[in-house]
Amino acid sequence: MKKSTLGALIAGAVIGLGISYVAAVLVDVTGKPNFCASCHTMKPMVESFHQSVHGGNNPHGFAVHHCTDCHLPKNSLIGYLVAKGISGTRDALAEFGIIKKVDFKENFNEMKDYVYDSACLQCHHMVKEPEKAFGMSEASRFAHESYWKDKKAGQDISCVSCHNDYSMADFAHPNLLERLDSQK
Repeated sequence: MKKSTLGALIAGAVIGLGISYVAAVLVDVTGKPNFCASCHTMKPMVESFHQSVHGGNNPHGFAVHHCTDCHLPKNSLIGYLVAKGISGTRDALAEFGIIKKVDFKENFNEMKDYVYDSACLQCHHMVKEPEKAFGMSEASRFAHESYWKDKKAGQDISCVSCHNDYSMADFAHPNLLERLDSQK
């Protein structure tokens, strides 16, 4: 192999790795609550999230680090990136008034459209096989077994059908509706 060919391959690899690194950092940074809260529209969501169990208000202090940990699908990297691109573009266009803003208050009950089961299951592994889950109550085990049966039967059920701010205080976005009212 010629030196020039080898040099071009090495240069291409270095440039490719550099671009990949920058892209990975951008994907990471643009999913964090501070980035999301930089838009006026998202401030109430981020404020309420920090008061939630998932935002670190729990006995262990554990917190989800990215808004996208819950609000983007985790079935595949390509699906995640496509959904992130579409969602981010829509949010940016709405923030600048180019398209109509999402009415979060109106869509509050449509949680299943904004929270993905694949995202929940990425952290909550025990729910995948409730019969093997140590420490899960009998009632919880039964409920999660029913979820999987219903899901396999094609029923429109999701994690947030049961796990949400109505059924569990301080779950993900406590007092969000009140915060949205006070924003106007």
